[in-house]
Amino acid sequence: MKAIRLFPFLALTCLLAGGITHKAQAQFESPVLVRGQITDTSKKLVLYPATIRNKTTGARVFSDVGGYYRINANRGDEILISFVGYEPDSFKVRSETGTEVHDIRLKLRENFLQEVEISGKWNPYQLDSLARYEEFKPWLETHNRSLVDTSKRSTGGFGLVFSPFTRGSRKEKDLRKFKKLFAEHEKQAYVDYRYSKTFVSRVTGLSGDSLLRFTQKYTPTYEMLRNMNNETLIFWISERAKQWKKDPNVTLKPDQ
Repeated sequence: MKAIRLFPFLALTCLLAGGITHKAQAQFESPVLVRGQITDTSKKLVLYPATIRNKTTGARVFSDVGGYYRINANRGDEILISFVGYEPDSFKVRSETGTEVHDIRLKLRENFLQEVEISGKWNPYQLDSLARYEEFKPWLETHNRSLVDTSKRSTGGFGLVFSPFTRGSRKEKDLRKFKKLFAEHEKQAYVDYRYSKTFVSRVTGLSGDSLLRFTQKYTPTYEMLRNMNNETLIFWISERAKQWKKDPNVTLKPDQ
């Protein structure tokens, strides 16, 4: 009789355990779909390709040309949103299952790089550049794939790669677009640092609207600045400032 009475208890225990296991499995198999749109704070500029990373699982995606994104997550996961030149934003997933919408408005990052002179081991531009690299490291260290896989040649194959992640795939195009955007931003950040308005004003004595119009008319390229030391740059600015003060309508060539 004891064995008969014990059977309903064991059956109930098994059912409860099975239900808990099934619930846990369902949660694992059905993560939350986090989606939304990424724009600037004015909502007028769509940010593409913005980077979206699940800091908990390591999953990462890009926003599409419309600024929309989709990424899988579980409750409590932290999602980090970044775009080159903007302040990053993050949030934690609240839902257990289903869809959770997060529209993100990123704020333009303000540069406060101060002096051109090197101070200590790194100058302000280098420190800023290193911080940017760390922020986007997971994407920057992802290699662009080619249609030709040379590792296959030793086995007698042609080495052509036909997979969802070839050079023609959306993921690959987004990655190349992002790396190009990042490289362009790095160049512009270097120009803004070496040729800051504070530095130009100090050399020329110009200020206000005159300084703005002068820097718009005369800005050395990234390549030029990489090959100029500070003395050469000061001379380059001074020659143009002299001409500007004589006649702002005359333009000196970059190599003059």
